[in-house]
Amino acid sequence: MQENRIKESVEKWVNSFQAIPQTLIQKAYTNGDLARISPSEGENCLPMWGWLWLIDDISDSDWMRGNIETVAELGFDVFESDDGLFLGIDGAGYDFYGEHWIPLYKARGLQWHKN
Repeated sequence: MQENRIKESVEKWVNSFQAIPQTLIQKAYTNGDLARISPSEGENCLPMWGWLWLIDDISDSDWMRGNIETVAELGFDVFESDDGLFLGIDGAGYDFYGEHWIPLYKARGLQWHKN
């Protein structure tokens, strides 16, 4: 029962972010204006999944900047531009909520599921 409430809370949280197709990102950031700030083993390219999420809430983006290694360990690529902080997932074909978003929600210390 609590897991259902957690998933519902995480879905509401993630839906508060702006999901932006990478095709638009590539058109908007042509001059290197988008930089990866998370640790990376590869090139500074966009993740496999075709979307990035713009983190609108300043408390979320500040927490993520301050905990960049934790966010990266949870499977997110983190990018920054003058427009803000973007998260991407370099993967496909599995449950992003179970593997990435729920662990990020828990690491962030959010308790929305208790209200």
